[in-house]
Amino acid sequence: MTLPEEAWARMLVLLWGVLIGAAVPLAVLSPLWRRTGKKIGAMWLKYSAWFIMAPLITVPLILGRYWIQAAFLVMSLYAFEEYSRAVGLWRHRPHVWLARTCIVLIYVPVAISWFALFVAMPAYLIIIIFAFPVARDEYEGMIQRTCLTVLGVLYFGWFLAHLAFLMNVAAGRALLPAFLLVVVVNDSAAYLIGSTFGRRPLVPKMSPNKTVEGTLGALAITMGVMFAVRFALGEISLPHLLLLGFLLSVGGAVGDLTISMIKRDVHVKDTGRLIPGHGGLLDRLDSIIFTAPMFFYFMKHFCDVLAPIL
Repeated sequence: MTLPEEAWARMLVLLWGVLIGAAVPLAVLSPLWRRTGKKIGAMWLKYSAWFIMAPLITVPLILGRYWIQAAFLVMSLYAFEEYSRAVGLWRHRPHVWLARTCIVLIYVPVAISWFALFVAMPAYLIIIIFAFPVARDEYEGMIQRTCLTVLGVLYFGWFLAHLAFLMNVAAGRALLPAFLLVVVVNDSAAYLIGSTFGRRPLVPKMSPNKTVEGTLGALAITMGVMFAVRFALGEISLPHLLLLGFLLSVGGAVGDLTISMIKRDVHVKDTGRLIPGHGGLLDRLDSIIFTAPMFFYFMKHFCDVLAPIL
């Protein structure tokens, strides 16, 4: 099935409408936050930052697939840079350059729309990364450096590149903003509901601010958003729509906590200071990276809009 040509434009209008409309619940909740002593300015700063981030996706999306694929390549490389500094891999420059090269290689089959090679890339890259210290005849500290390199390349390169590969089919221009809207709303809802009504920590050691109430509230809102973006997902059945919403909501929470786990382990608060109110790029992409392949393969196997991908 091919989505109507205007589906992606409608999706962008919906995305920006939700972004602008989000000011309403923020304004309603601000007095309550003020009475409980929460930092209202910080929350409005987080919201304002979206008006800087959103154009960085919507403009390349309008320009065409190569622009959005290039944008995701830059994001993959930058996310890896933040990760390498957080875990200390940046001290080992040969492995950093190896990882950068591998991430660029991941985007080659993306650019030429070679799906079979794209799926096989993790195997080839792991072979290359493990062969690297062998070729250099080095072994001290190589287990840690090699494993950190593999994790960085696959997680921030291959995982995120699935969103870039979506652009190789006509439906991708609608699927991408639909996916981003669902995951971002899930994140934001968990934060707002948890900050306002949260009482029970979900994982107190790893992320004390993440609450059961926020997670469940975000799940309910995400299900509603799934119905709002259904027109951009092709002929998807109701059970599949609900299952996808559940997976993206839970997966988004786990992706957030995965980066929290890394930050806790290496004793850093944020992975960077790129985005005001959010921290580093990786702090913002955490749930998106984790759910990107989940969304891609779900749509490929249970919906018809990705049928052109063999």
